[in-house]
Amino acid sequence: MANLSECNQEIPTTLAAFLRQMRLQQTGENGKKMSLTAMHLRCGLSVPVLSKLETGRVTDPSGSTIKRVLDGYQLSFDDFAKYLPGPK
Repeated sequence: MANLSECNQEIPTTLAAFLRQMRLQQTGENGKKMSLTAMHLRCGLSVPVLSKLETGRVTDPSGSTIKRVLDGYQLSFDDFAKYLPGPK
């Protein structure tokens, strides 16, 4: 499972930057950096949804989306939760 302590890069300040950084640290079947298409196959979310998450157009994803992201990006909830909006 990937986590922030394994990052050799600066810590992202947004959920979008965090997800993109975590995806690009992983490799696909071809040995290259994980593409959105490969991540789509891994987590079951559409490429447009993943793109919206990684560009910041979605900042407060639903519970089912979070579960799929955690599984696909191989993240801990604790690292992911740091980027979720606080109570409304």
